[in-house]
Amino acid sequence: MVTYNTCPRDCYDTCSILTSVEDGKAVKLQGNPRHPITQGFLCWKIQNALKFVYSPQRLQYPLKRVGKKGTDSFKRISWEEAYREIARRMKEVEAGYGAGAILPFDYFGHMGLLNKQFSQRLFNALGTSKCSPTVCSLAGRTALQYVYGGYWGIDPEEMQNSRLIIFWGLNGPWSNLHGHNLAKQAVRKGAKFYLIDPMKTCELGKHLPIRPNTDGVLALGIANYLISKGLYERAHVEKYTYGFEYFLEIVKEFDLERVSRITELSREDIVELAEDMYRLRPNFMHLGFGIQKHLYGGEAVRTIALLPPLVGGFRVHYSNTDREIDLGFLQGSQFADSAGTTTGKKTYNMAQLGRILQTEEIKFLFVFNTNPMVNLPNQNLVRKGLEREDIFLVVHDLFLNDTCSYADIVLPATSFLESFDVNVCYYHNYMSINQKAIEPLGEAKPNYQVFRELAGALGLKSDEIFPPECEVIKEFLKRSKAVDFTLEDLEREGFLKMKVRPQNVYPTPSGKIEFYSQLGDKAKLPPLPGYYEEARNSYPFQLITANLMHITRSQFHNVWEREIEPVVLLNEEDARERAIKDGDWVRLRNSLDTLIMKARPTKDIKKGVLVAYGGLWPKLCGGKGVNALISDEVQAFGGNAAYNSTYVQVEKLVGVPCSGKP
Repeated sequence: MVTYNTCPRDCYDTCSILTSVEDGKAVKLQGNPRHPITQGFLCWKIQNALKFVYSPQRLQYPLKRVGKKGTDSFKRISWEEAYREIARRMKEVEAGYGAGAILPFDYFGHMGLLNKQFSQRLFNALGTSKCSPTVCSLAGRTALQYVYGGYWGIDPEEMQNSRLIIFWGLNGPWSNLHGHNLAKQAVRKGAKFYLIDPMKTCELGKHLPIRPNTDGVLALGIANYLISKGLYERAHVEKYTYGFEYFLEIVKEFDLERVSRITELSREDIVELAEDMYRLRPNFMHLGFGIQKHLYGGEAVRTIALLPPLVGGFRVHYSNTDREIDLGFLQGSQFADSAGTTTGKKTYNMAQLGRILQTEEIKFLFVFNTNPMVNLPNQNLVRKGLEREDIFLVVHDLFLNDTCSYADIVLPATSFLESFDVNVCYYHNYMSINQKAIEPLGEAKPNYQVFRELAGALGLKSDEIFPPECEVIKEFLKRSKAVDFTLEDLEREGFLKMKVRPQNVYPTPSGKIEFYSQLGDKAKLPPLPGYYEEARNSYPFQLITANLMHITRSQFHNVWEREIEPVVLLNEEDARERAIKDGDWVRLRNSLDTLIMKARPTKDIKKGVLVAYGGLWPKLCGGKGVNALISDEVQAFGGNAAYNSTYVQVEKLVGVPCSGKP
């Protein structure tokens, strides 16, 4: 038997998969060759996904804590016992503090519409507090709303028709493998390629090693050059933009000399890029999420997004999740409207969970689809919050990860092969089905089943809140303007393309691309783009975090076939100046903490910049991860986390052999 499956990971690609099942066991995963984007091949992670699914480390039964938090001391219990205990604690918290003291904490560890969105219905019905999604791409999405009125972008299938492709702050081979492959195909057909990034991550074309957090300055310099040389489309600007006359006054301040000094790029490279943007049209500009993960990241995205109209274009590509699909129905907004609470609902910034837990406002935390102990900034403060005995913590996951270590109840979750779902993607425009390929291992259950059954244990009308999954998906498809097919069509084809939103429609106050952002002004942000120098403090190195090719956020670390060491990449010249050799143990430190890592000098990283891998489980690599060094300060655009506004000192550890451990 072969089933249609879809990778639900937090990844651009959302691979379409054909799963071969024999005697009830999945024996082979292969890419669906018919899919226009993923094109029949799978990334390193999903090629090894069966090891993930059938890992002997899988949680298969509910667990209850019997020892001190953080010690992994649990005993096996039944689902009935787990539901009874969870329901009792939730009712106690609600009675004593109000539903606002209950906080669901989840992200996109599973991006399926049922496992992610449908699961929200319980908490909407209860009227609990919630978290804003601030740990990844919200600053950029907010910025694009100020410019375009929405954040949908160019269809990636347009890349094949482009003469110029720019990956701006995007590590294609690691985080967008199939988009990288599309770019490679376009380059073979004659397109010119630029990578703008402090780290060289591919060989498709010209690399501009920009100084981190100066991307907006480069955009302002390009705009100044194009306008001053008359290399812009006046008629297009007049027809599709608002506030250009104010923008003119801003860009005059960013001449080539100033921009070159700030970005540490040569004048010649800046001119070549600007002229190529005008000369090689149409062009495709893909902004990676990394460029907006600093204190002025949203400002950078807003500025870059203003370049396409200057050369006759309409949008950049950043995220294609802004679609006309009825997520509110899936999430149960109708229940939220009628939920009564004694304290009122509150929205917290998820990037600041450590701070939230210090306020003692939250008494019950339900974690699913994420691993906050690994992925959040200010890791030590998060740990301190999770150690509190007066917070009842429930975690639903596949493995006993670092967050589970602090849980009172741990519930076993299913892998994507063990439950039905439907997926959309934040890169391409295809919706795809995930058919149940195998029965759940042990007593594992998908998110939506857990919350349906918990709703029953709480005495709620569980059948009303959580109707059968197929019925919900059918109704969702009918309600969604972007969809002109049925669930039966999806089951037959495996994937189908949704309607692509028009590129030249802008739901801004002016109905145009706004150089002068009226929405930004209303939000009490500067209505015009600018450059704000980031305080570097006394630490000389800027630390950037990236996901290792073999893991997605914190998923797959524990099942990867080889040990993954905590490694820091640094420029070869910086290493020579400090007598640091490949494999030496080094100390990274700042005011938050100290971290021991293994050095990997390379010529592919800009001088003064360090790159370390995020997503590594502290319990598997010395008790701390790189987020112990990262502040939970957030930026003005969307309150997004500022992971890359981190500065550290790096020092060689003397007397430790390369092959040893400190």
